[in-house]
Amino acid sequence: MNRIPLRIRLTAIFAAVMALVLAGAGYLTLSRFRESQREYGAPTGVAQQAQQEALDDLVRELLTALPVVFVLATIGAYLLAAAALRPVERMRTQAAGVTEDTPGYRLDVPPSHDEIARLATTLNDMLTRLQTALDHERRFAADASHELRTPLSLLRTEIDLALRHPRDATELRAALVSAHEETERLVQLAEDLLLLARTDRRTAAPAESAAYDLAPLLHRVAARLRNGSPGKAATVDCPAGLTAAVPDDWLDRAVTNLIHNAHQHGRGPVEVTARRHGNQVRIEVRDHGPGFPDFLPHAFDRFTQADRSRATTGTGLGLAITAAIARAADGECGAFNHSDGGAVVWIALPALP
Repeated sequence: MNRIPLRIRLTAIFAAVMALVLAGAGYLTLSRFRESQREYGAPTGVAQQAQQEALDDLVRELLTALPVVFVLATIGAYLLAAAALRPVERMRTQAAGVTEDTPGYRLDVPPSHDEIARLATTLNDMLTRLQTALDHERRFAADASHELRTPLSLLRTEIDLALRHPRDATELRAALVSAHEETERLVQLAEDLLLLARTDRRTAAPAESAAYDLAPLLHRVAARLRNGSPGKAATVDCPAGLTAAVPDDWLDRAVTNLIHNAHQHGRGPVEVTARRHGNQVRIEVRDHGPGFPDFLPHAFDRFTQADRSRATTGTGLGLAITAAIARAADGECGAFNHSDGGAVVWIALPALP
């Protein structure tokens, strides 16, 4: 049944209904004719013969006219169904021509402003979303390849130099230290890319019953980053008992990225504040540096850095990972320039009672 074309199925349904209608109309016509004959009483002789001949004529006319009407109506229904479905078939043919090499191709929208036109518009919107996702994936793959190329090239160069000619222990150790640094950078980049992939696809959903106290976590992250940079201070203002419904490793990573970004691109002191806003917990990190004069619209883009000269280390994934975590946890994030100077970057996550 599913292999029969839709226009034939619609025509068959119409023909069945039409047959019932015509059969009922013929039956009613004959019934009314007999009733009209009975109104004149029981005929005899010539009158009875005339009534019978009239009835036979009516039966013959109905048997001739009704099949003709049935056939013409069925043909008309088939042509009407074919005409109504022709735009759908045209859209199907156009949709079959859309490939990954022609992502910008769109379906023709008929000017009828009916269901078919709305279907074409909906399909075009879907193609636009798919093109956006495809462009995002291609750009992500290209940026990842670009970022991986540098540490891999440096690592290969260090190994080639170490193997090219005999070197003393000091030179070999320096080469190993440099190779270790590049390996650490590769591992960190691979972990960042994996986390982005997981948050984009939500393959690691937040635990529903998890409740993580923010105050100890914020103090722990601030102390850890301060130990790595003793000259950079970070103050934490968070009331006790404030919790967020986010996995502990996600929460730690998001806060670490925010504070590290403030340390790297701003000036101290760095102020970390957490407050409850309705059903969300909002964590703000403020620095006293130059802020985002021109970089604010791209602060959360992937593989982007405010320092265009690449004088600072990093891959430009810190805030992008924070944004991905916020989306995966049904939260929000943003950034703005403080009126008294510096930048404020914030993330809002679902709170637990």
